[in-house]
Amino acid sequence: MKAQKNKPRSNLSYCGELVRCNDRDRFLQSMFFPADIREDLWVLFAFNHEIAKTREVVSDSNLGLIRLQWWRDEIKKIYDQGAVTDHEILKPLSTAIKKYNLPREHFDKLLYAREFDLEDVLPANLEGLMNYADFTTQPLFRLALIITGADSDLEVVQPIAVNYALAGILRSTGYFSRQNRFLLPEDLMNKYSITKESFFDEENSESLKSIVKEIVESRLAILNSDNIFLKSAQAISGIYFKQIESLDYDVLSSAIKREPSLKVFRVFWKTKIL
Repeated sequence: MKAQKNKPRSNLSYCGELVRCNDRDRFLQSMFFPADIREDLWVLFAFNHEIAKTREVVSDSNLGLIRLQWWRDEIKKIYDQGAVTDHEILKPLSTAIKKYNLPREHFDKLLYAREFDLEDVLPANLEGLMNYADFTTQPLFRLALIITGADSDLEVVQPIAVNYALAGILRSTGYFSRQNRFLLPEDLMNKYSITKESFFDEENSESLKSIVKEIVESRLAILNSDNIFLKSAQAISGIYFKQIESLDYDVLSSAIKREPSLKVFRVFWKTKIL
């Protein structure tokens, strides 16, 4: 399964260009690290992008499961046989796995979490949404921490990872829902009498804002971390939550697609100065 190639627009590696084009926030996070570590982070984030987009690139859930199984089998080959397919992401990922002794369990958790995307069901409640945010993000954060030289077992990873994912999910609500993919909790949708079919109805706009507000106000409390990767993630999610609040929780507004003003400077300031 060949990764989809982007047109070369820079002197970055394949994985670097893929992340720069498709995961700009994690690309920004990588800029806080030396070039060799940065390259290994790009490989990890490129892998995550490839499995995360599965729901978008398949026509039915069975094909999605086959696609995820392909990645699972290839990861298994790396760990069990030391073998690697000639692939733009797998080859450097295999090198990174060996270089940092990355635990296989985190890759397995990420792949398993992406199976939920194929079910086209809403999280049952806020706890379900939090679990989804956790399962799709915390293992990735732990792998990134290992690559950057941190002991992921000593860091407070979960709340930062969950909030980072929640901010991204809320900002992508319009994009996802237009694909008939809804991630807002079912019990909150019922509480405010919104269905998939009525999601975009103008008369439901205030109710949708109320749902988003409840989610934003339920984000996890965070203990400050001195770790650069976690601080940058916390800075990014904090900026996005403020953007959502400034839009009166209207995540369907076209303004949600815009980069918050001075985002790069603000992330740098909160990560390196504060």
